[in-house]
Amino acid sequence: MQAEAERQRRIPQETVERLDETGVYGVAMPGRFGGADFSARELFAIYEALGRGCGATAWTLWASTGGNMWSAAFADEVIRPVYDAPWIGNRTCAVGGSTRRLSGTARKVDGGWMIKGAWPFATASAHASHAYLAVYYDDTDDTKIGMVLLPKESFVLRDDWDAMGMAATGSATIAIEQELFVPDAHFSTPQALIERLAELKAQGVGLRPGGLGRSIMVGTGNAVGMAEHALELFLDGIGKKAIAYSPYPRQQDAPVTHLNVGYVRMQINAARLVAEAALDRLDRLYADGADATDDDLARFHADAAYVWDNCATAIEALFKASGASGIAKKQPLQLVARNCRAGSMHAVHNIQTCMENFGRHLCGIEAAISTGVLERAG
Repeated sequence: MQAEAERQRRIPQETVERLDETGVYGVAMPGRFGGADFSARELFAIYEALGRGCGATAWTLWASTGGNMWSAAFADEVIRPVYDAPWIGNRTCAVGGSTRRLSGTARKVDGGWMIKGAWPFATASAHASHAYLAVYYDDTDDTKIGMVLLPKESFVLRDDWDAMGMAATGSATIAIEQELFVPDAHFSTPQALIERLAELKAQGVGLRPGGLGRSIMVGTGNAVGMAEHALELFLDGIGKKAIAYSPYPRQQDAPVTHLNVGYVRMQINAARLVAEAALDRLDRLYADGADATDDDLARFHADAAYVWDNCATAIEALFKASGASGIAKKQPLQLVARNCRAGSMHAVHNIQTCMENFGRHLCGIEAAISTGVLERAG
């Protein structure tokens, strides 16, 4: 099924329907609308289980939770229909906001806004019923940014997603080429989100703390799941083939195999332990009713990048040790290796950027990464 998903460049509808039957898309739904309110540890376990089967599927489900926070930025009467209407699969996707290149534009008119633009890398958009799209409403001020909520029929998906890894995530570009009217009720801002999150917290129905830091940490379950799956695949094959141009009739007998497996096992163990420490911290914050600190957020970003890079490197070591036969597309390990490395290259997982920012934080120098209230929010 992984290979078929990659061929389609999106999760097959059959897979979406089977996942929907399990209720797993409920992890992307706000608790006040009946969604699951899992702990960080529990979400990690879900993404790990999915990652063992298909990293792209796990990634798509993880990405679809991105709209969970923005659901708080709109009135409940606007959001409730999104989750009450019959739908199979993830209800929302969210994209844009970090730069103008990844966002659209908006201009104010009576009763609403006129928006247009293109939003690339819209993961989970293929199966979403609605999208949260970031828009800038001032040509010169990057702080003037909003978020609009639109049903799927309001935009088109360009057939432009064709990547070497995570190809099955369907991360196509959302486009609105002619200006589209969006009523005021479907437009919100970061400030409105902050205020609404505080209201929901006071009512006892707020989101769990950690914001983006929490999201990327629970998503590391996918990386660990792919690494565990890769090791299983490798170990399953070492007793069945020889190492060419060597005296070993079975790869299982070669000392180099023992070294590789030992190092990989420890790399995965280390990645898991780093993730679990961060997950425990997140769950303690919730239990204590506390917000994540700047130190927490800096560490969560560094931890997530470390986990993804460690897992991708471990899988690549196994792939390299598989020999020339491993490059055949019918061999699943090559796809796992490509998916995990692609995931590690996402901006929030980039090891060089995250470690530089973490180092700056440790040295008392302001980091480029945002540690503001939106990142700390639920």
